[in-house]
Amino acid sequence: MTILVESHHHRDCYQEVASRLMAYDHVFAEQVGFIEAPRSDGAWARLHMMAGEFCGNAAMSLAVVMAWKQNLLPGEQLLIPLEVSGSHSLLLCQVKADPSGFTCKVDMPLPSSIVKTSFLIDGCHVPAAVIRFSGIVHVILQPPCVDERTKAMAQKLITSPDLLQGESAVGIMLYQSQSREMTPLIYIPEADSLVWERGCGSGAAALGAFLAAEAEISLHIHIRQPGGSMEVWAQYDNGRIFGLSIQGHVDISAAGIAYV
Repeated sequence: MTILVESHHHRDCYQEVASRLMAYDHVFAEQVGFIEAPRSDGAWARLHMMAGEFCGNAAMSLAVVMAWKQNLLPGEQLLIPLEVSGSHSLLLCQVKADPSGFTCKVDMPLPSSIVKTSFLIDGCHVPAAVIRFSGIVHVILQPPCVDERTKAMAQKLITSPDLLQGESAVGIMLYQSQSREMTPLIYIPEADSLVWERGCGSGAAALGAFLAAEAEISLHIHIRQPGGSMEVWAQYDNGRIFGLSIQGHVDISAAGIAYV
């Protein structure tokens, strides 16, 4: 659930505006992005998240809004280049109109590192993988089940200052390999935002990159999340990930004016 703000505001106001819009008694959503004019000639628009973090789902949402404004008809598709906070290069978004919404595939930034490690939580060593991107770091945990104890453990770990190395956001992805289910938790320290999200695009990409690197093969995987399924393509060769894409279904629920 993403809100995209079309009106122009100073970036110093982004967090205040976003916090109000995300509130349960206001528009209510998991995240807020601000649409800005692009800096490069090749981009259609720029997406800047409320704390400058990277967000794959919001990038897909903006691409779909751009296609919707072009009156894209079912069966038609567009390739839309976007600038996105947390990414140093243009993101290419392929949008196809469906009878019930849009399908969007996005080429994601590549991780700067994938490291297997463990964390000491409540006296127990918990195995994990840490995947770093520009702007966000994701931790993959593979618990046998996702219950309240597991969620409490994740919430304790995600606020650890040791996780951040200059990134704006932290994600913990609870992954169950047998069912291919992923439960995402996102923390943005600067905005004091901690949310169990229904879907996380960059988290799905991080998981795909980790699984490909672990198996030393390229892969295409469907990952189930609380909000629906997302596809991930991770291309692996010669000890590194050289391509990463996600695809999901996007609906535009509403458009209008929110008063803050």
